[in-house]
Amino acid sequence: MYLSILGGAVWGVARALPLACTCVATGGTLCYLLSAALGPALLTLPSFKARLTTWSDKINRQRANLIPFLIVLRIAPLPPHWVVNVLCPHLGIGIVPFWISTFLGIFGVTVIHTTIGGGLDDMTSAADFHLISWKNFFGLSAVVVGAMIPVGIRYVFARETAAAAD
Repeated sequence: MYLSILGGAVWGVARALPLACTCVATGGTLCYLLSAALGPALLTLPSFKARLTTWSDKINRQRANLIPFLIVLRIAPLPPHWVVNVLCPHLGIGIVPFWISTFLGIFGVTVIHTTIGGGLDDMTSAADFHLISWKNFFGLSAVVVGAMIPVGIRYVFARETAAAAD
């Protein structure tokens, strides 16, 4: 967050936004790769194996909508991002969908942070710092709706196809 705000202040939103999203997605991918290399040792423990099985069932139910599902996980405050980074390689999620979903999932929040950084010159007091606002809430909501549109379209066409087959 702080580096995104700083990037917005130094380079402006247009440059800092793609740079920050790329850095976050690449950093998450490095955690993904570390987990893929070192995680199998933890999977020998029964408690980790049981939790991984639970998450695997949830991911398998959302397999057709994997990228929107992961985007919403990135936008939602729970679970923490590091949990997603650590679990994804063990749930059969490929590195490319992981990187894309991380980039797109962090995009909305990074817009807010870089915009705040870009407006630091105009701020005269702490009251001008509006991290939690209706504008930010509706902006993040628009990102979630945008991620869910392909899911809704796929659902409608699947129902129509099933009805036509009957």
